[in-house]
Amino acid sequence: MFDPALPVLGNPDGDVSIAEFFDYMCPSCKALHPHLKRLLVEDGGIRLIMKDWPINGDLAEYASRMTLASVHMGVYAKAHAALMALEGGLSAKRIDDAMRAQGVDVGKVRDMLDIHLGPIDALLARNRAQVKALKLPGTPGFIVGNKLFRRVVTPEELKEAIAQFRVASRL
Repeated sequence: MFDPALPVLGNPDGDVSIAEFFDYMCPSCKALHPHLKRLLVEDGGIRLIMKDWPINGDLAEYASRMTLASVHMGVYAKAHAALMALEGGLSAKRIDDAMRAQGVDVGKVRDMLDIHLGPIDALLARNRAQVKALKLPGTPGFIVGNKLFRRVVTPEELKEAIAQFRVASRL
């Protein structure tokens, strides 16, 4: 879970780590995203580790590769938010346009993708291997502290898991 190549949202030094296995074409992932963003604002102690798992085809893979390439420009949060906000089906044009609308230079992201494609694909392969080991049936999947959720969770369940982890870590 502590792969240094993984993008992190929220507090990189937070006392609770949440790993989210997601796909940019997953309706449940997108529905939960605003709640996760709000949780990060409300609770400054969360380290949200983003684990791309593009299981819904080539466009999901393109979206993951582009956002992971944006890490190298320091604009991952913008790129990720832009794609999570997209409703309906994805196309390469819609992905690029959504990033542009958030001020992301798509040409530079593509340059970063060309430069870093090998490490990005290796990261995606590590994520897939972890998914297999965890036996996740699909997206989303979460690890909160040391608790695994192999399903969609509610914001309340996340808050409860965070609270439980904090109590257990103080013992």
